[in-house]
Amino acid sequence: MPRIFLPDPPVTVPERTDYRLTSTHAEVMEFLAAVDAAGDRRVFLTRFGATPEGREQPLVVIADPPVRSAAEARASGKPVLWINANIHAGEVEGKEAMLALIREVVWGPEPWPVEEVVVLLAPIYNADGNDRMAPKNRPLQQGPSNPGQRPSARGLDLNRDGMKLENLEARNLTRALVEWDPHVFVDLHTTNGSAHGYELTYAPTLTPSAHPELISESTDRWLPEIRERMRERHGFEVFDYGNFLSDGAHEFVDEVDKEHGWRTYDHRPRFVTNSMGLRNRIAILSEAYSYADFRTRIAVSRAFVQEIVRYAAEQGPSLPAQCAKWDADTRSQARTGQLAQHVEAAIYSRGVEPVLIRGFEEGADPETGEKWRVASGPRTTLELPVWVGFMGKDWAKAPKAYVLGPELSAVAALLRVHGVLVEDVKVPYEATLTTFHLESATRAQQPFQGHNERTAKWKVGSDSVSVPAGSFRVDLDQPSARLIFQLVDPRADDGCLTWNFYDKWLSAGAGVEIPIWAE
Repeated sequence: MPRIFLPDPPVTVPERTDYRLTSTHAEVMEFLAAVDAAGDRRVFLTRFGATPEGREQPLVVIADPPVRSAAEARASGKPVLWINANIHAGEVEGKEAMLALIREVVWGPEPWPVEEVVVLLAPIYNADGNDRMAPKNRPLQQGPSNPGQRPSARGLDLNRDGMKLENLEARNLTRALVEWDPHVFVDLHTTNGSAHGYELTYAPTLTPSAHPELISESTDRWLPEIRERMRERHGFEVFDYGNFLSDGAHEFVDEVDKEHGWRTYDHRPRFVTNSMGLRNRIAILSEAYSYADFRTRIAVSRAFVQEIVRYAAEQGPSLPAQCAKWDADTRSQARTGQLAQHVEAAIYSRGVEPVLIRGFEEGADPETGEKWRVASGPRTTLELPVWVGFMGKDWAKAPKAYVLGPELSAVAALLRVHGVLVEDVKVPYEATLTTFHLESATRAQQPFQGHNERTAKWKVGSDSVSVPAGSFRVDLDQPSARLIFQLVDPRADDGCLTWNFYDKWLSAGAGVEIPIWAE
């Protein structure tokens, strides 16, 4: 329980600047130090890493009785949630909302039943990007006047790094997620997209290769229930994430597209909430509405996190049990050769539904002169096609194991960062294995995130293979089997092949055999 005599609670930067500014990394750490000084043992301040420029990535663990380690969290039997903010450091609402929630745990009123859940809060993930502040980092957004930049210090998007883990920040996060193994992962963002009538939009994991029960639990139960609670308890309208797209260019536009309707983003696991789905864990993307004012964006992000945590608390031990079942199912299917994984996916429509639309008025920041738009006027309802899910167009059965040649040591190392068990082959052997011979390959002309993405088609066969010492064997009889397939298999649409790990063989031309074999 909190101490009877407490110092005055800390105040967030937006609160003390009338919502004109957001906090620097130093100000976040100062706020957390003030919370820590209050001496509430239920609130444990630690870290999960540091950025390339040496800024700490703080982690706040909230639990009653207190939890100081992942082992203690697992032993509690309670739902464990990881709330992530500032992956795009110009999208600061989640950062500020989490600081307010941490303060409420100590000074009250408690935002959720603290004794029923373990909550891990990472308020400033992209700490280096956060401190690269400039008024032009978030065009057309009403406040703050000093947002950080979207990418990391290297200029790379941390929310496109869920698979390749090219950034130190992403490797730190992944190691922490493997260690703590939260049952629910929430990633807090702000939209870059179209005008609409919601204060916040959301998405579950969108990969069709996640466990079918996980997809159904997220889309049919969790998010509709939370949507109702947001309206009834907080007066906020929320809906599935989507945008209107321009013809041909696929850019976000404000004009309603009655023909093509409301469309979500992307199924690929480069996005962290999608990669979490491959780990058999519930993942929720939160997108505060960029045309809402800064105060509202913080408030709606805070309320959304609060209702997710409350709902998880209501599930009690059944939530960890559910995740354990999805792990066991995945292992069993992989062990018996029945684990189906998509190699191509397509968006599908949920049908025609009512979608809220609202206009905006234009203004300008009085300090910087930057133009902004703020939602205004009445909401109207339009019946539109709603495209918010993906289905597999083409599927493959995952093998019982992969064997990687010594040349693919970088892939083995990546798998280990992802928490995958990888066995070193110390003695050469002969075996009849599934082989992959290249039929054709393409290379994107324009670089993306420093890579020219690759695609390929393969002739799949069966041959006698001499597996050399120094190879690596990856048994799929582990909970991460879905993630393993999407990382390793040369047919997957966003794994190591996409991100240039296999370029040596793709560049060699048709007929070459890649040293990846399947049992």
